[in-house]
Amino acid sequence: MHVFTTAPEDMTFEEAYNVSGRRIFPWNDAVKEPFWGGAWVDVAPGATSTAHSHDENEMFFVVEGSGIMRQGEETRRVGAGDTVFITPFTDHDLTNDGTTRLRFITVWWNGSDAIARERAHWAREFGIDPATGTAAPTPDAPAPDAPAPATPAPDATAGTTA
Repeated sequence: MHVFTTAPEDMTFEEAYNVSGRRIFPWNDAVKEPFWGGAWVDVAPGATSTAHSHDENEMFFVVEGSGIMRQGEETRRVGAGDTVFITPFTDHDLTNDGTTRLRFITVWWNGSDAIARERAHWAREFGIDPATGTAAPTPDAPAPDAPAPATPAPDATAGTTA
């Protein structure tokens, strides 16, 4: 069994996003990094996460506190127990207008980097040339552009008796 624990001292301030967080992956010596990402995130009282957008789908699972979620021109109050889906390329931020931390788990997937890593992984797994999308020849199989082996002509003497 693998258990990931996040204690207050594990959180690191991420200036680019104006939040404290701890990314779940890479999870050294436990779980191979998947083709998606995740993190525990805290927004301090009175703070707003940095507005941003990206090419991934993203979800926030609010586990503690409350605040105002903004996506594009739309805003909504969110709190513990709420799940927020964020579509790619939608500018968004989260404001903690309370007096205690606002904690959420974020999960993101299907960004261009993740898709490229996943395609490369499966190409290697199945022996596919990522440049052409064709299967690489196996040692006992002819190359895809090799001529088909000649079919022997029927033996004219077969089935005759002398």
